[in-house]
Amino acid sequence: MQIQKAVQEIVDLANLRSKEDLDIWCQGRGRQKLYEYVKRFAPEHWEQIHTPKNSVRFYYQQILTGYKISKNRV
Repeated sequence: MQIQKAVQEIVDLANLRSKEDLDIWCQGRGRQKLYEYVKRFAPEHWEQIHTPKNSVRFYYQQILTGYKISKNRV
């Protein structure tokens, strides 16, 4: 599985819609919980990328509202 797909699946499964939802879901651990889940969902892709956390951040910021680069979700 690719990191992008893993992020999308986690966001959907956890019903995350905004930056605030993600903050609550991560339980004050920064984004570490999300990174751990993505690493479990896409371990091979995680290991292939030099900066996997940057990739995760790029994708969730596009999906969730509350970020300057977020896109409208349907």
